[in-house]
Amino acid sequence: MAGTDDYGQGVTVAALTDAPNAETLARNIANAIVQRSVMRFASASARSAALTGATAPVEGMVSWLQDVNGLYYYDGSAWQLMNVIETMAWTNLSSLGSYAGGFSASTPPPRMRKLSMLGTEVWEYEGAIAISSLAAAATTTMFTFSAGHRPASGRGFMTYNSSHYGSRVTVGSSGTLTASVPTEAGSGVSKIWLDGMRITNPTA
Repeated sequence: MAGTDDYGQGVTVAALTDAPNAETLARNIANAIVQRSVMRFASASARSAALTGATAPVEGMVSWLQDVNGLYYYDGSAWQLMNVIETMAWTNLSSLGSYAGGFSASTPPPRMRKLSMLGTEVWEYEGAIAISSLAAAATTTMFTFSAGHRPASGRGFMTYNSSHYGSRVTVGSSGTLTASVPTEAGSGVSKIWLDGMRITNPTA
């Protein structure tokens, strides 16, 4: 009677008393190895078409989807993303909306990118915005993002500025990127950094 491997992984091993059948032996070994390795598919639809019926996915399976460069594992009921996918590469803000009067790209240029991290959408920002004039203690719109780059609800951050005082920077649901600095900073703020700004689940 056929047995299983010594590691408890369910790989069928033919017994000496089993009828000789090279095809069955090879298929049992191949099927056991494939479902425990990283399976590659062109897309999620191709994966669904291949893994059905007798070859339906089981908990612990791992697959790679070539169209989205995504690594997934099956948790027993659904495929879950394992790796980080850059869904939008670092892009200058000038390509994602428009600057308000008195504001422009500084050095390094302000940029944004979008990621999918373990199935969670994340937006990140970096760089600095140059300012010709910013009234202390006032909230001023620096930039407005186009549709598609706006969070469902406003988010706020504390960032650094050229006056060495903290800045309050917000990204509103209307797409406005605003800034305010404390009165102590005066009106001489010439640059505000976006480094460290990060929005998780922006569309939730």
